[in-house]
Amino acid sequence: MEGTFVAIIVVVLAVTAAIIAVSMVATKKRREALQALAGTHGWQWTSRDDALPATCPPGPPFRGHPRRAKARNVVTGRHRDHEFAAFEYSYTTTTSSGQTTSTTTHTYAVWTITLPASLPPISLGAEGVLGGRVAKAFGFTRMDTGHSEFDRRYKVKCDDAGFGARVLHPAMVNLLMDTDTWAWRIDGNVMLSYRKGHLTAEDVIPRLDHMSRVLDHIPREVWDQYGRSPA
Repeated sequence: MEGTFVAIIVVVLAVTAAIIAVSMVATKKRREALQALAGTHGWQWTSRDDALPATCPPGPPFRGHPRRAKARNVVTGRHRDHEFAAFEYSYTTTTSSGQTTSTTTHTYAVWTITLPASLPPISLGAEGVLGGRVAKAFGFTRMDTGHSEFDRRYKVKCDDAGFGARVLHPAMVNLLMDTDTWAWRIDGNVMLSYRKGHLTAEDVIPRLDHMSRVLDHIPREVWDQYGRSPA
């Protein structure tokens, strides 16, 4: 019996060591790919900048205790005439159940673009489970565009309904319908997008392109009203 127990412990330790080794190799490959991407485009890569999340507007995906938050693999530069930052954001949460305490790490890939004017807050994300009539039953007020398929796919939050309607005009809705559902928001002079998981070199430019196309579709009169045109 004792020999069996020792064998189980050895197997568990071996599996754990293998998982850690694979994770370290994957992390190294992601880091090197992001460094290469930055070098190719004349951007900057920084291994860590934990002050960066504090410069972003509050809200998703920034949760958890600030002291446990980390920003790694930070890529900054200029893309399609926009100053941007892309980074990997993570934070930890701790839960307790009786005498057992567990810690969970939450990781997100985050993109930000600096805007030429401060705009009212608007956020879009996947409709998810708590949406539509269910959300309303819990007192959640959402904005609908009148496009049934878009309203099914996206949950839109905007306190200024008039501004939201001007941003989500038919051409913008059609643009967003041509892509997979993705989360983005505007708050002040920052546009931010995020998704769960690690930041990869393959995802940096496609997401920046999505964000840039959205900004290109915001009417000029909106930019003029709130400050200046992006041109």
